[in-house]
Amino acid sequence: MSALARQRRHALLLLFIPGFFYLVTVRIAPAVFTIGMSFSKWNLKSGAPPSFAGIANYTALLHDAGFGISLARTLIFTACATVIELTLGLAVAMLLNRRFPARRLVRTVVLAPMVITPAVVGMMWFILFHDTIGPLNWFLSAIDLGPVGWLTSPRVAMVSVLFMDVWHWTPFMFLLSLAALQAVPRESLEAAAVDGASALQSLRLVLLPAIADTLVVAAVLRAMEAFELFAEPYVMTGGGPGDATETISLHIYKSAFLFFDMGYAGAMIVVSIGILVALYSISLRLGPRVA
Repeated sequence: MSALARQRRHALLLLFIPGFFYLVTVRIAPAVFTIGMSFSKWNLKSGAPPSFAGIANYTALLHDAGFGISLARTLIFTACATVIELTLGLAVAMLLNRRFPARRLVRTVVLAPMVITPAVVGMMWFILFHDTIGPLNWFLSAIDLGPVGWLTSPRVAMVSVLFMDVWHWTPFMFLLSLAALQAVPRESLEAAAVDGASALQSLRLVLLPAIADTLVVAAVLRAMEAFELFAEPYVMTGGGPGDATETISLHIYKSAFLFFDMGYAGAMIVVSIGILVALYSISLRLGPRVA
């Protein structure tokens, strides 16, 4: 091996080390620790060291109504948020995928919510939805339509969280949809127009098949993020009123950091990740090939 080849090999190894170190310390090690923790009996309040519990934590999950309800609530929220955000994102992308004055400014404004951190978004919408000082209830009261318990009514609170999520993450769907639309050859649309296709037919027969793979990727990525929703409902409602907005992430948080049952929390994390992997695999099999 020549000296130049050895130098290149050493350089590649040096570049590989940071990534490998990150993968092991930030990804693999915590995952292994969590899986091991899920098979242990470990409650920090007792002060006792962790002990092996077998599958006791997983068996207890079958009888935990709170876990089942929060899981079902999270799945419904994930489905609703993904469908609404994908539909709105695609619609806005089609509307803005043309030349018009100040189009860059308009696109920047549309994308702005996406760059705000989740905790800040949660605080913004907490203030907007507040029963007494919120501007939304002030406006509704001024026209004799309010106030509404946006965050205090069990029937409305989860809808309020969904509304917030749609505002926050529709720009992400818009961005991916716009990129996909701009990659569609103009010739295809012009050929469809020459053949007499209407705008709806061009959308159904030309545009959607051309961008289907990108839409599936966008939906899968957004669904995985929505399933892990934590910061926004934690800031807005704390999971309340009662447990009306308690997502699976909030349920795990309460088990780990309010009741200090680390082993049980670990089991819930493992099950949640397993559900995510299963949903991701199903989506790839049912939808167009994206990989």
